[in-house]
Amino acid sequence: MYNLRLLRQLRYSLVLQNSGTALTHLPPCRLLAGQHKRRPQLGAIPSDQLDRLKSEYFERQCALSNEDWQHVRSTLTESYRHVNGTNVDAIILGLCSRAEQLPVAKSYVKHLQTQGIKPNAATMGRLLRVYNAAYHTRELSEAEQSEIVEICDTLQSAHDVLDASSCENLILGLVATTQHWNRALPLLDMMRLTSTPSVSAYSALIAKAFSADQLELGWRLLEEMIEARKLPKCEVFLSLLAQSAKDERTLGAQLERLFCFLELHDILISELVVQQLLALAQRLPQRLQVTTTRLELFGKCSTCQQNLQHVAISDAQFAELRESFLQKVLIRNDVFQKTTPQELQRFKQYVEKTAPYDCVIDGLNVAYSTGTKKPPAQLAKLLATVVRYFKERRKRVLVLGRQHMRNWSKPAMQYIQSNASVFLTNNLTHDDPFLLYATLRSGQDTDFFSRDLMRAHAHLLGTELKAIFRRWQQEHQYSLVTQTQTGQIIVKEPIRYRLSAHKVGNVWHVPYCEAYTANPPESFEVPDKWLCITIAP
Repeated sequence: MYNLRLLRQLRYSLVLQNSGTALTHLPPCRLLAGQHKRRPQLGAIPSDQLDRLKSEYFERQCALSNEDWQHVRSTLTESYRHVNGTNVDAIILGLCSRAEQLPVAKSYVKHLQTQGIKPNAATMGRLLRVYNAAYHTRELSEAEQSEIVEICDTLQSAHDVLDASSCENLILGLVATTQHWNRALPLLDMMRLTSTPSVSAYSALIAKAFSADQLELGWRLLEEMIEARKLPKCEVFLSLLAQSAKDERTLGAQLERLFCFLELHDILISELVVQQLLALAQRLPQRLQVTTTRLELFGKCSTCQQNLQHVAISDAQFAELRESFLQKVLIRNDVFQKTTPQELQRFKQYVEKTAPYDCVIDGLNVAYSTGTKKPPAQLAKLLATVVRYFKERRKRVLVLGRQHMRNWSKPAMQYIQSNASVFLTNNLTHDDPFLLYATLRSGQDTDFFSRDLMRAHAHLLGTELKAIFRRWQQEHQYSLVTQTQTGQIIVKEPIRYRLSAHKVGNVWHVPYCEAYTANPPESFEVPDKWLCITIAP
């Protein structure tokens, strides 16, 4: 085994000798410390030099000479400690990844081949991504498509099973071809061997299926993507709209299907998609009317003057939701990892005895709303203030908490117990299922108080019931915004009209956002931007 300390000292002594510095002038303990501090600086390339490299070589839209590429390659490997002979090629292709830089990227791969260097899978994968970028700006030539197929053949023949990243690269390459994009479908299955297919892989393949007029395949993959909790990119909806616009007879049906999909999954489209909808309406005014609009007080559309639909669910939907919650959320194989059968039974008996309630409060969630480091007396006082908020409105309240709350401030806890029903679980129990059970068990008119968005519980219900649960949650969830310095609380009350795409009469109201984001917030905030849409029958 090498003595690392000795090697470092030897290396440092050589540096000092080469620089003319006497080794004996520095004590041994300073050698390692000084070397460690200066090491990141050794060979560091100034940012302005990197900018010069980019502007001189990578901003071009044409091939570079072998001499130019050799200079770029050696500069990067010699100047950056994290760049080496293994990853430098993929890094270089990453620096010329824009659509117009395809000739530059191809010339670098050709340079490697002329030097007898075989590009690795990561490098060729990056090249496929550049082809994909070019495909989004223009139709690729037959020669370019043949190059893509050749790269994919080479990569697939080298390995029986590809990793998820390589599969994604091949999918992005194959969808840029006209005749071979179907070869990407088995690659999606291959990705599932090790992980869930990525947003990019799903979106690229779905968009290609739509543009190739394979609408049912596109919709099937789109539903599968949503089930995997992945949000489709804008290209999916842009491709669907472009394909739908080719047949005016079926345009209305395709738009209805799209808006119903947005409604069911509570998806906000981006301004990029909105612009295509507006352009489509301008081109086909007899088929489609699209207007950007805003909401007035109480959810009234400023364009059509209709009020958005009330968010409440029907009695039948509520009954189905309550029954499914008991089976899919509260009574699960792993439920007793969070509680015990005895405690669950004790809680259900308590609810049967004391329900119905007007509001169920998650005591710990409320107490910790303004910070978890506060003393127990402050936590108890905040919870008591929330109980008082509902007591003053003549509401019957259940407070859920944990056993350790018995040690909190006695005056505040006595007020809570005098003005609310209180059930304390053991200190390891997960509160949310208990909270939702008590709320649902109490009936359609019962609200609950918590800042938790209940994402995991909603997902367990499945696609159809998740949408119903979200509507019920929006109508019934209160939460604490803040507490003022004077001790007053500001409570966020439920918004009573729908916040997702939906139809009022024959008019669709579709919310949208400025730009796509893979993980949008799931809070119940009123979108600022809406479309008012009428589709001709």
